[in-house]
Amino acid sequence: MVVRREGYIRAALELLDEVGLNGLTLRRLGDRLGVQGPALYAHFRSKQELLDQMAEAMLDDELARLDEAEYDEWSAWLSERARVIRRALLSYRDGARLHAGSRPTDGSAMLPLIKPLVAAGFSEQDAVQAVLSVSRYTLGCAIDEQQRPPEETTEHGEDPEASFEFGLRALIGGLRRAAENPTDGTRGP
Repeated sequence: MVVRREGYIRAALELLDEVGLNGLTLRRLGDRLGVQGPALYAHFRSKQELLDQMAEAMLDDELARLDEAEYDEWSAWLSERARVIRRALLSYRDGARLHAGSRPTDGSAMLPLIKPLVAAGFSEQDAVQAVLSVSRYTLGCAIDEQQRPPEETTEHGEDPEASFEFGLRALIGGLRRAAENPTDGTRGP
């Protein structure tokens, strides 16, 4: 049963590449797989559940190769994680939009992500905020990159990867300073 579900998710990702997020329907997926709607609903309660699983699968393969132990410090690990996520999102047509509209299926997924930051001296609250900030920045850059016509980027001489790296360095630098001055839970400067 799990194998079939994974096959449906992979087929849905292939279809996403062909027709985009707006063209992805359960009926179209069923036609591709040669099954009727009830067969899909046996595995996914709704289209949103399928989209959530697709977003997770899109990142899982890439993130599984990222070993935190290979990095000397949290900033190198978090930066590489952002790069891996960006590449994964950009590897599928509308991949960033798909991910933006999804909801995590595993609420405990944040715990391993904050571990390196907490070990480096971040409070748990600040570590969560750091991971979310970098993730949201990465997603925003990927959405922007996928939504722009390629000619617009080349017309202005813009290099999306260089822009992403510049912003990532600035964000990581700010997080490094924040780690040196942890928050007390209040807002504002």
